[in-house]
Amino acid sequence: MNQILDYNPNNKTGGSSGSDKIVRIFAIILIVFAICLLASGAYSLYKRNQDGKENTVASTQPEIKVEQKDANVVIIVNHDKAIEKIIYSWGESSEKNISGLGKSNLEETIPLPSGENVLHVKVIDINGVESKYEGKFVSEGGTDILSPVIDISITPEKKLKITATDETKLDFITYRWNDEKEQKIETSDDDKKIEVEIEILKGQNDLTVTAVDGNNNTTTETKNFNGVTKPEIKITVSADKSSIKVSASHEKGLKELKMNINGQDYDINIGNENPPMVEFDVTLADLKNEITVSAKSVDDTETTAKEEVNREVSESSEEQNNDQNENESNNNETETEIVINLSSDGTQGHIIVNDEIGIKEIKLNLNEVDYNVDIVEENPKSLEFDVPLTEGNNKIKVTVKNINGTEKTETKEISY
Repeated sequence: MNQILDYNPNNKTGGSSGSDKIVRIFAIILIVFAICLLASGAYSLYKRNQDGKENTVASTQPEIKVEQKDANVVIIVNHDKAIEKIIYSWGESSEKNISGLGKSNLEETIPLPSGENVLHVKVIDINGVESKYEGKFVSEGGTDILSPVIDISITPEKKLKITATDETKLDFITYRWNDEKEQKIETSDDDKKIEVEIEILKGQNDLTVTAVDGNNNTTTETKNFNGVTKPEIKITVSADKSSIKVSASHEKGLKELKMNINGQDYDINIGNENPPMVEFDVTLADLKNEITVSAKSVDDTETTAKEEVNREVSESSEEQNNDQNENESNNNETETEIVINLSSDGTQGHIIVNDEIGIKEIKLNLNEVDYNVDIVEENPKSLEFDVPLTEGNNKIKVTVKNINGTEKTETKEISY
């Protein structure tokens, strides 16, 4: 009997039954179904939120109307939310604010400027949502409510150009550097524009410009400028007016120096190191001389100085000079020979001097600048040397004195 009760042909030690497998499969199916159900619910919730946002945004757009009435316009705003503020401006003029006072419907009357003008309107509600309006209005009987426009620019000559304009009529403008006294410029009748050029002060400085129109509308602008200086030029005439001394300087260095005498241009070699000062002497060959010297700094600022030098020679001096020149010419006619030509390569001036008695001294004047010529050999009877030329016309003047003290001068112009 005990043997019959203990017998079970399907019993396997250490294994799981088929019902356990079915339970596990069913649990997995339930988990997958739950995940799909949760995902579907989340997507539906997200979709409803997005639709709700779109509906909210659409509902925050106010209705903006602008109506013209005589010399005014009326801004009408209807909204389903409270209005925080209305901002409006005419053209490029400054913006003005109107408080919403917590209302959802507002009407505001503002003056209409004369002429053709564009009105810009922005409405901002309590949620910070902004709506815009823009419209053009024309009126011949409008009010002058627009402030003048100020423009400050730098000219090619490194000056400040102040320009003030108004759509109707300017009254005056004022300008001042830092806290200095104001300078006032008034206009004539019906003047809609004022222009003035002023020098820029050296260093960092604040410029304040104020423009006022005929209806007391005012605009003020302040800008900071870093001013640069111009070169300084000094021309000193000798007592006998036979020569000049030119001095040019700039605190940061000179870039270019030019001179013109009686229509003849001369480029002054100042080197490549931008010296802060250059000085040189010029012998004046003519009795009447119109001299112009221009200098440019490394900051590209420029200065021009002019001088007129007229030498008056008395009759006795003139006769004496003529006699002396005639005697010198006769004495040197057979003693001194001066030849001025281009060098063989055509880039320099070639000077040949012959004197049968002996050469004591040679003076060279090139383009109105004096140079000393070194004579190595003692009192040579023949000497040759070259001089550098500048582009254009070159004036070469050579004066030779022999050991007897007689002189001869030869002048020639050579183009390079």
